[in-house]
Amino acid sequence: MIGDARPYVSALIVLDPEVAPAWASQHGIEGDLAALADHPDVRAEVQRQIDEANSHFSQVERVKRFTILHEEWMPDSEELTPTMKLKRRGVHAKYASEIDALYS
Repeated sequence: MIGDARPYVSALIVLDPEVAPAWASQHGIEGDLAALADHPDVRAEVQRQIDEANSHFSQVERVKRFTILHEEWMPDSEELTPTMKLKRRGVHAKYASEIDALYS
């Protein structure tokens, strides 16, 4: 989730490497995580899930825009610590262009 000093809340979505392929297979969609991230049916399902989550929040707290990333975030990487905590600086640096696109 991104929103500090921004006009609205946006999100970077990372597909679950176990759940996404199983869901895609059930819906007749083939491909790796990168292909699934770009598939319109996957995007529609993510939008449906975001809409459901948004229904529990006030207008200013709702996710307005999102992007689905093409890779999995692994422990002890630029995005996550070895204990799976988010590295905000690393995420903001690595995905600066994606974040900027959410606000343009």
